[in-house]
Amino acid sequence: MNITKKIKKILIFGGILLGITAFYTLFFEPLMKYEKIMEEDIALKEGLLTRYKATLEGRSDIEAKHRKGKTLLEKAKNRIFTAKTHALAAAQLQSIIQSSAGIHNVTIKSINIKKVEKPVPLGVKIGVEGYNTISLQLATYSNMRGLIDLLYDLETASRFINITSVTIKGEIVKEASRLDATLIVEGLAEIEG
Repeated sequence: MNITKKIKKILIFGGILLGITAFYTLFFEPLMKYEKIMEEDIALKEGLLTRYKATLEGRSDIEAKHRKGKTLLEKAKNRIFTAKTHALAAAQLQSIIQSSAGIHNVTIKSINIKKVEKPVPLGVKIGVEGYNTISLQLATYSNMRGLIDLLYDLETASRFINITSVTIKGEIVKEASRLDATLIVEGLAEIEG
């Protein structure tokens, strides 16, 4: 078999081409795939790093919001009656009512403790755990100004006090007006134990 120079050049060129293809397939292609995977991994980690940096930069804002929320929670807890029993919580509410009534010349004829209930937020079927609504029914008499001031004091008191019902009957006695009022006053209480 006689190999001519032309065939020899074609075989050498084909061999080189085959070698380059094999070298590319065996070395460069896996290397390029690995490089692509590494680039994707680096991009993902850079994205995470950017998010973490943004979180760290916003950390002071988050901590400020946390402190503000904690302060608001403490203020709210300070407005709730805290007692060992329902009767003691009702006594605290009664004390606030009597002191305010004394300031505004409102005479309390009677105070009755109503049934203790769990507060139920709108749209919820069960009561809030750990908290109770203490209700007192008051029968009072006074003049118009005294009753208005008493109601204002109770609604703006430092504790959560809610006036749920007011029934007023007026009459004139010896040239002075007198209002008989029946009030239902509620306070939110946390019973310890």
